[in-house]
Amino acid sequence: MPLREENAPKRKMLVISLSAYTHDRWPELHGPPNDWKIWAMLGMMSGWSVEVVADSLPIADAIREPTKDNIRRFIRALLKDNKAGDQLILVFSGHGGTEGLVLADGSFISHQELRTWLVQPLNSGSTLWTFFDCCDSRNILGLPHEVLCDKNQPLRYQPEESYIGREDPGVRGTVISIGSAAGPSGEMDLSDPEVPTPGQSANCGPLAWTAYKFFCSEMKGREPLLANFWSSLMGVLGHNLEHKLQVPQITTSSMLHHPVLPMLQPLPANTLPA
Repeated sequence: MPLREENAPKRKMLVISLSAYTHDRWPELHGPPNDWKIWAMLGMMSGWSVEVVADSLPIADAIREPTKDNIRRFIRALLKDNKAGDQLILVFSGHGGTEGLVLADGSFISHQELRTWLVQPLNSGSTLWTFFDCCDSRNILGLPHEVLCDKNQPLRYQPEESYIGREDPGVRGTVISIGSAAGPSGEMDLSDPEVPTPGQSANCGPLAWTAYKFFCSEMKGREPLLANFWSSLMGVLGHNLEHKLQVPQITTSSMLHHPVLPMLQPLPANTLPA
């Protein structure tokens, strides 16, 4: 089978998972150890290059422990030499707070650090999808447009309130960010007949479970439209939304005409994953 051409578009995914928190403020999470497995499975099924940084790997690996330095290093590798046509995915599963993403010791990766690491290095024509399965993940990257996905209505955009009035150095590529705004109470109990191992107790985050159901069942070979993924996420969160102070959100760096999730899209027959 021919190798991927050097200049062919890249399809790369980075999954970051934290569950074993040592700071008293942040309890242990039971979903992230399953989240990274679901996302990695979906990425590999799609023929993507997948990297995992997690504290629940079968064999402990210091290089892949989700420390701040390791996360920054893997993000740099994800975005290295990105160019027009590249599709990139970053997934985070763990605790989030108003200060940013929470690390095991209770320290944070701030919103500005995330923007500096993820948004600013993106080059024109490349696309980055981010999935933040954590609390306080509404517009965590500081993007200008909120996407409104009302049932049976076309996508609409409105200015993101937290962005209005801010100066922006400019976003060259396209960024789509989905935040579940779900913490420990948002972890899904997968002890129902729909899960791959019915009758067994398991947990995962709502974004991971939505992705699994959407790509492996609901899509059924159809085009994976962002609006349909959002509808599926709302169904997964269900009645819990009525009692939440935080609600999920999609934000983008630009207004997209026909946003389609990139996973499980057929690759050209003469290529291999980058």
